[in-house]
Amino acid sequence: MTSWRHSLGRWSQQLLSQGLTTRWNFTIKLGSVTAIALTTVLSAPLVAQAYTSRVTLFVTRNQDDSYETFLRQCDAIARAGVQRSFDADPLTSEVVLVIVGENQGLALPVMEVAVTRSEWEFLPDPQYWARYYNNASNLLDL
Repeated sequence: MTSWRHSLGRWSQQLLSQGLTTRWNFTIKLGSVTAIALTTVLSAPLVAQAYTSRVTLFVTRNQDDSYETFLRQCDAIARAGVQRSFDADPLTSEVVLVIVGENQGLALPVMEVAVTRSEWEFLPDPQYWARYYNNASNLLDL
C-alpha cells in the first residue's frame, strides 16, 4: 500500500509539474504575443481625420450702404472667416462659409464660399470661390 501511495504521489507530482510548465509556457507565449501586438499598435502612426468646417456669419446692412458696398463688406468678412477656419484647425480640409445678410429684421443668405485648403492656398480670393445669391438684393430691399 505504501508503494502504491508513493507511486501515486510521484505520478501526481510529475503531472502537476508538467501542468505548471505547460501553463508557464502558455503564459510566456501569450505575454510575448501581447507585447508584439501592443508594440505594433503603439508604433503605428495615427490616421488624421480631415473634415469640413461649416460656418454661418450674420452681417447687418448699414442703412446708407448700397448693395455693392454691402457685398464688398461680405467679401472681406468671408475672406477673414475662411482664413480663420483654416488657421484654427490644421485638420480642416474644406470650409463652407455662408454669409447671411440682415436688413430691417429680415435675414437670408447673400453668398456662400466653398473652398478646400489647397484651393485657398493657391488663390485666397473669396470672390473666385463664392456663389452669390442674385435675389438677395431684392429680398433685402437694397
